[in-house]
Amino acid sequence: MPPGLDLNFVVDRVARALVLVALVLGVSWAARSPLGAAIGERIRTGRRGRRVLGGLGSAWVEGAGEGAGSDARVATLEEQVQLLGTQVSELGERLDFAERLLAERRERRLDAGQ
Repeated sequence: MPPGLDLNFVVDRVARALVLVALVLGVSWAARSPLGAAIGERIRTGRRGRRVLGGLGSAWVEGAGEGAGSDARVATLEEQVQLLGTQVSELGERLDFAERLLAERRERRLDAGQ
């Protein structure tokens, strides 16, 4: 062991560095997980996620911050569903066309073979 090197000091510094690296990796992993995505979405939309009892004997009511963001999100989702419906119908038409072409080709081969 060199005279100017303290092994306890080195081990302490390396251990602290490893803990810091593990902490950073853990936080980055959690941020990319579904839970981290949900937390990030709540932060972006400003929703608190609190529910308040509406009154004696009444149901739970969503807390503040739920209205405007939810309406915009629902409208966006409705547009996306409508777009997907259009795409599905176009794909159905293409499939029907391809099936007709294949049937015609099959009929021509059967006619030519007889």
